[in-house]
Amino acid sequence: MDKQRMTQEEFKQGVTLIDISTYQRQYDVKKHEILINKHRYPDPEIMIPLTDEAGNPLLDSQNKPRFEKRIRSLNRVALPYQKRIVRIATMFQTAIPYKYTAEDSPLFAAFQSVIKLNKMSFSDSKICTEVKRYTQVAELWYPEEEENEQYGVPSKFLLRHKVLSPEKYKLYPRFDDNNNLISFAVESTTKEGKIVFQAFTAEFIYTFTTENGVTTTEVKPNIIGKIPIVLYQQDETEWNTVQHLIEIAEEQRSNFSESNKKFGEPILMIAGRVEGKTATNNTGGKVFEVKDGGNVQFGVPPYATENLEREMSMNRRDIHEFTDTPDLSDEFYAGKGNMLSGVGRKLAWLPAHLKVKDNEAIFIPALQRRINIILAFLSKMYIPFEKELKTIDITPIITPFDIDDDTEMIRTLMESNGGKPLLSQREAMQRFGITDPEAQLKQIKDEENSNLNEASI
Repeated sequence: MDKQRMTQEEFKQGVTLIDISTYQRQYDVKKHEILINKHRYPDPEIMIPLTDEAGNPLLDSQNKPRFEKRIRSLNRVALPYQKRIVRIATMFQTAIPYKYTAEDSPLFAAFQSVIKLNKMSFSDSKICTEVKRYTQVAELWYPEEEENEQYGVPSKFLLRHKVLSPEKYKLYPRFDDNNNLISFAVESTTKEGKIVFQAFTAEFIYTFTTENGVTTTEVKPNIIGKIPIVLYQQDETEWNTVQHLIEIAEEQRSNFSESNKKFGEPILMIAGRVEGKTATNNTGGKVFEVKDGGNVQFGVPPYATENLEREMSMNRRDIHEFTDTPDLSDEFYAGKGNMLSGVGRKLAWLPAHLKVKDNEAIFIPALQRRINIILAFLSKMYIPFEKELKTIDITPIITPFDIDDDTEMIRTLMESNGGKPLLSQREAMQRFGITDPEAQLKQIKDEENSNLNEASI
């Protein structure tokens, strides 16, 4: 890259800002089409009979009841599948914090301190969520002047980081023909209305500040000789392949709710003529008096057809399957016996684990760049680290979330229930694959009695 001073326009050249507006609407359940697009999902028109103050029907010139056309609000049901898909994917990838392996050394210990002091486990979860939600996110590393010995050696600087989400920042990454990052710029607006445009190359750090139409420029040398940015990108949002299915599911649920609104209450059917006023029986219910073979009965409201229920179930299954998202609902695990046991759980969670492995193509190179940036800063903060920098080899490791044993699974479930048992002993044993729970319970009781006898001796 040319080392001559560059302009904002040059840093923006050839870069197309990602448009996150569609992603935001799809991710935020309150902004789903089913709720706000009344052209696509119109409110129904209904005819309301007109009556006078006494409740008598108003008639037209032909002595027929008069009606008024009104708009009734549609029962709209939005389903937050997008958020659920992202949340579960993030959990499986980051619930077990990323690990870094290397031979023990002062530089590796300093690196580990940087990771710990920056609470990177929390940032990694945020980064994972943002890239799956918006397809792009970046992390910026920079030093802050502060006397310290946090890294095991005296230093005048502490290393900090910032997560740059496209929700708050405009990101301008530029690449060469080999897809290497040759510059990166980030634009933001302060609370005071200043526009700050900061750009990075391997040689310089530029800061363009615009206030009241006037722009000032500051250029500093880049002390580490590499762009201090880690960029994470994926081709599409985590839910993109099933967005259409989610919209169908929302329409189905809305129609189902609409049907229940219309037909959910019993319909009174009267055959013949009602004579006199309704009486009241001793239970407070109304009694209709009919004559000459008349009949009064409640009509049975229509229910969803088997095909509709099947289609709704298929949509739910496909949404989870096509995004490799395990269905963690109670309905899924109900009646599945030992599905929560080790083997059953691993099979149910296998798609999510495979997705984590696939995502390593995005995250492992990014984490390796993070390592290189941090090491470069550390080597400038403490001169003896420069020699070790040439030989150190740090490897990032991503471990998909799992629970190693059934005991841990039971403990986790109990913790989520405030320490109270979720299942009876017998049910728990059956779920976790114990074929003869009665024998196991007897053995437990015998051991307890034996312990009590020994304690009394």
